[in-house]
Amino acid sequence: MDEGYILSVPKKGYYVSNIDVYHNINIVQHEGTLLTEHINDLKIDFSPSDIDHKAFPYKTWRNLFKSCFNEFDHSILKRTTAQGNMGLRRELVSFLHSSRGVNCEERQIVIGAGTESSLRTISLILGNKTPIALENPVYRKAYRTFEHMGHEILPIPIDNKGIEIEPLKDHSNVAVYVTPSHQFPLGVSMPIGRRIELLNFANKADGRFIIEDDYDSEFRYIRKPLPSLQSIDQNGKVIYVGTFSTSIAPSIRMSYMILPLMLLKVYNKLFSEFGSEVSILEQKIIEKFIAEGSYERHLNRMRKLYKDKRAHFIKELSIFGDRIKVVGESAGNHLLINLITENSERQMCSAAIENGVKVYPISDYFIGEVISKYENTFLLGFGALSKNEIEEGVKLLYKAWVLK
Repeated sequence: MDEGYILSVPKKGYYVSNIDVYHNINIVQHEGTLLTEHINDLKIDFSPSDIDHKAFPYKTWRNLFKSCFNEFDHSILKRTTAQGNMGLRRELVSFLHSSRGVNCEERQIVIGAGTESSLRTISLILGNKTPIALENPVYRKAYRTFEHMGHEILPIPIDNKGIEIEPLKDHSNVAVYVTPSHQFPLGVSMPIGRRIELLNFANKADGRFIIEDDYDSEFRYIRKPLPSLQSIDQNGKVIYVGTFSTSIAPSIRMSYMILPLMLLKVYNKLFSEFGSEVSILEQKIIEKFIAEGSYERHLNRMRKLYKDKRAHFIKELSIFGDRIKVVGESAGNHLLINLITENSERQMCSAAIENGVKVYPISDYFIGEVISKYENTFLLGFGALSKNEIEEGVKLLYKAWVLK
């Protein structure tokens, strides 16, 4: 009767309740045969966003995990503030100052669950009435995040120095999202002159801000990276964003951002009652990883590993002769190649897939039409591939694109 199956009627007795029949909706399952077929036939994936999984510091990570539990106290079970663990923020203040020249206090740092999470938080701080200027071509997840949050999107062209400043000048209220250390996907490194020009632009109106995504600053192979924009910002105009996803592993969904003091006040009003999005245990592991010097040693190993892979990749691509041109800075874990061909980009992608290779056309990263000089330009990632796999992939591409 408590469950509602039996109905009690006073002075009459008990009756079975009149219950509507539950209608079970059969959902038709569509098999993705074409996708499965391609996945099964794929031999080499030149993903520009993957890492070398074999180089992950498994032993160190396991020991840090045990160490955090051996030092267990009840704080590991408690809800922490929205900004994240103070110990990790303290380590980041020191590490980012020594590695990127970043100047901040612990109270300015907010730990987030990945770059997209940090960008959503920035969106809420700025409000979706603030237009977002994006480099074009662009990091697609940044574009989709700001678009989903309801911002007006302003695609801004890139020249050989980074984002162009002139198209921005008509906007007094705008946030400019840039990847100045290694522009994704073109690989352009913004020189100091353009950085100062961008900061001067932001300083001329109260409603202008710069969102600096310091993507791939860890992986430069010839010259040291220039100081971050945040490090030369004197007026609190730069929101600095970083992540551990590319330097440690994509599954480490942890990012951090540094807010100017004027925006920190807005953040505190919006998020003072919220808790951190990231497990306190993971935050403590990263804290120890940095504090014990393991993170810096890991970066040095990965830098050497990717530098060797990159050189090997370029050497293997010489088989194409003058049919391809490698463009972009010596940084990151992908190459940008321009293919000289009369065929369309779509035809070249299809030819690669038919030969078991996946490549990434730059058209996927443009907002709107592709600029003509970038037609038949492809991103070829090497982070997750061994040297043997790189060799195999290049041979398969040569077969697909030259011997076809």
